[in-house]
Order: sequence, then C-alpha cells, then structure tokens
Amino acid sequence: MMTRVISPLLAVLLLAASPAGAALAPDAPVLVAAAKRKPTKRKPVPPPPSPSQETAPAATPAAPQVTPDVTPPVSATPESGSTGAPTKQDSGTPPSSEPSLDFDLLTPEAEASAGLLDPNLQKDLETRRTMLKLHQGLGLAMAGGLTAATVLGQIQFNESFRGGGDDRTLLAWHRGVVIGTSLLFATVGTLGLLAPDPVERAFQWDTVTFHKIFMSLATAGMIAQAVLGILATHSYGELQEPKYATAHQVVGYATLGCVAAGIVTLTF
Repeated sequence: MMTRVISPLLAVLLLAASPAGAALAPDAPVLVAAAKRKPTKRKPVPPPPSPSQETAPAATPAAPQVTPDVTPPVSATPESGSTGAPTKQDSGTPPSSEPSLDFDLLTPEAEASAGLLDPNLQKDLETRRTMLKLHQGLGLAMAGGLTAATVLGQIQFNESFRGGGDDRTLLAWHRGVVIGTSLLFATVGTLGLLAPDPVERAFQWDTVTFHKIFMSLATAGMIAQAVLGILATHSYGELQEPKYATAHQVVGYATLGCVAAGIVTLTF
C-alpha cells in the first residue's frame, strides 16, 4: 500500500525538479490528483537538447556559385538605340534595299519586250516580216494572173489549132497577161529569197520546204513557157507551130499546178 502511494509522489517530485516540471508547476495539483488514479504507461520523454546543439548552425552554408566567364554575344547589326539612326519604325519609310512593289501588270507588249532582243536582230526580224507579207500578197495576185493567162491561152489554142478559124485576136491579151504575171512572179521570188533570216534553223521536211520545192518547179515552168511561146510565135504557119504550142500549153498547166500546190502548203 505504501509503495502505491510513494511511487506517484516520487514521480511528481522528479517532474518538478526537471525543467519540464517547472513549466508545469501551476498544474501540480492536477498531477497530484491524477497520481491517485491507476498509473498508466507513459512513453519516455526525450531529453532536451544541449546548449551546444542549440547554438550549432542548422545547415552548412552552400558553396558560392561560380559562373563561367563568358561574355554575351554581340549582335552583328547595331541596335537602333545605339546608333541613333532612324529605323523603319521611326521614320515610317521602307529602306531603299527592299524591292519595290510598284509595278503594272498591264504593261504594253512593246515596252515589256524592250531590251530583250538585240536591236540588229529585232530589225532583221521586222524586215523579214514585212517582206514575207508582201511576198504572200503579191503571190496570190500572181496566181490569179497565171490562171487568167492559162485560160486565155487555152481559148487561143482552140481557135488556132482546133478548127476555130485561126483567129489570133486573143493572142495579144494572152501575151500581156503573161508578161505581167512573169513580172509578179519574179518580184514574189525575189522577196522570198532576199528576206533576211537571222535565226539559224536546221533542215526539216515541213510546209516551208515543200513550198520552196513547188515554187522552184514553177520557176522552171515559167522559163520553159516563155521559151516555148516565143518559138511557137516565130513558127507561125509552119509544121512545128502546133508542136511548140502544145508543149507550151502542157507546161503552162504544170506551172499553174505547182503554184497552186505551193500556196496550199503554206495555207493549210
């Protein structure tokens, strides 16, 4: 019985002697009253930290950070504030180095192609274009005259050699049309041959090549017609006259056919 009473008292005295007990001194009566109850198991209270531990630094100071000695990159272009020169934002005008967007999509063809060709080459091309237009127009007129000369020659041939009374009234008309057609033929051929061709072209079998072949045959036919017509006229009343006249007629149709073929090759 005494042990039960002394044990709580000793515990109270020990607590009172300790720093924690001094802090709980005002509550001592409560603890004394609680000591009369059945004791319970208490966990051991850890001892307070020593003064040396309280004054120790909480953590070692971190080592000073060493930054690498690297200089920042210098911009290749100077900033607007450093030079003091007006920039695009300051002045409001674009720099002269930027391309201009002021252009006209409806530029005339003559102005657009100016300076793209050699002046001499362009001049030769314009001359060739003009001469070939004349060549084409006079060629059609020559073809019409050759057709008229062939018709008159056929009528005169029928009257002279096929029982038409040997009337020579159309012979002068036929001769005049032939002379005019021959002059046109020579002019047309000259324009075609003398037209400048500054662009080199490889040979190929095209419409122009066939046109040249047919017109070369027509040239030979025109020359042959002139020779045969002169022989037929000088053989008037002789046995050789019908032969020359017939050959003149055949060559005339052949020449007209070559001229027509030459025109068709360029037209179609």
